[in-house]
Amino acid sequence: MNIQQMKYVVAVANNGSFREAAKKLFITQPSLSNGIRELEEEIGVTLFIRTNKGASLTEEGLTFLEHAEKILTQMEIIENRYQEVTKSERFSISSQHYDFLGEVMGKVIQQFKDQYKNFRVFETTTLKVIEDVKSYHSELGIIYLNSQNQSGIERYLEQANLTYEVVGSFKTHIFLGKNHPLAKQKEIELEQLCCYPQVRFTQEGSNFAYFSEDLIENQEQETVIYTNDRGTLMNLLVETDAYASGSGVVTGFTKKEIRLVPLAESTNNKICVLYQKNRTISTIGQFFMKELKQLF
Repeated sequence: MNIQQMKYVVAVANNGSFREAAKKLFITQPSLSNGIRELEEEIGVTLFIRTNKGASLTEEGLTFLEHAEKILTQMEIIENRYQEVTKSERFSISSQHYDFLGEVMGKVIQQFKDQYKNFRVFETTTLKVIEDVKSYHSELGIIYLNSQNQSGIERYLEQANLTYEVVGSFKTHIFLGKNHPLAKQKEIELEQLCCYPQVRFTQEGSNFAYFSEDLIENQEQETVIYTNDRGTLMNLLVETDAYASGSGVVTGFTKKEIRLVPLAESTNNKICVLYQKNRTISTIGQFFMKELKQLF
């Protein structure tokens, strides 16, 4: 049994046929079929039910797939950590949903475009940001910390062997469409928001409040709209009387369409950059952090 055979099984399972899997793997269908047949003979089980319409996993095949995916995930983590060629050509960050990332990454790309071939900016859930940095998919992760989530997040970071640096701080702002009834106020009380829908980012680990990306939790909220996309969130604010919460640091075209109003008596929030404890931050990573600090 070898890693390549495991990749074959995962490819057929994901594509539902040997033909499509062979195309994705850039190998011939006979090579793929022979590789899986040899694996089945070695371990003494049938992994796939083969028909004219495709291939489906047997019960034993499902169990094998579960183990194979775990092994391949660990292999990918090792490759991401130790393949120096890949690291020298790619810069990747994972972040909660922040409008200011485009401006900062624009400066990074201009500065390092001759040295790096690939740049990755991945806006995702809080948990996925942490997991990306932990598994070396991203060198840096961007999240916020405050008095409500810091203890929980720090426990999780310790388990993941990650640390962080605070690069800026901000007060909570309410994001509103420019025609919203509250758009012209100098500040907003939390109680004023109860009758308006709130737009929130969906999160994994929803049983743990410290993973929430939203800066306010209004217990009397009547309507909540969930999305995983920053563009959709902004469009909802423009087209409805909904609101969202955020840093108040907004750049680019978004500033023309929405209003940012400070939340009265808001807590202090810190923008933090996550990274591996045992890893020296690259030159490009340090440049990114410097630009982010200047923005705040």
